[in-house]
Amino acid sequence: DALRRYGTIIYGDSSVRFNSNSFNPVLIDNYIRGFAARELPGHSLPCYTHVDTFTWFNQSYTNFENIYIAETGFLVVTDTFLTRLIMKAWLTCALESDCLVSYESETKCGRISSDKHRYDQSAMVIILTYFFFQGNKGTWSDQTINDPAPY
Repeated sequence: DALRRYGTIIYGDSSVRFNSNSFNPVLIDNYIRGFAARELPGHSLPCYTHVDTFTWFNQSYTNFENIYIAETGFLVVTDTFLTRLIMKAWLTCALESDCLVSYESETKCGRISSDKHRYDQSAMVIILTYFFFQGNKGTWSDQTINDPAPY
């Protein structure tokens, strides 16, 4: 309702610090994309997502091994047909107990313990990956790099 009423919503939690008070570049870019979030390089989605969350979306965690999770501390959402679909899917997942907080589900990552789960971030990235092509992980020198995801 707020998205439709105001056209664009900017969300930032208390961990976000701004270097400038100008949001114009973000807003202009977001008129094209509709949804802006930042990736967390080095944080593979299956390491922070319960298998049941992937199952709820009728997906396999193996399809997301090269996808990084995104931060949800700063989001910009502009009202478009596509962002309404994204927000509807995200809200529907949030209201279903089997999607976000599935009982005794585990993550599938050898590097991270199974008790780490980023509920809202995981669902958001699965949805965004469905609608947009994801970035590809690769290596350059000794650093891991990632092409920017279009969201």
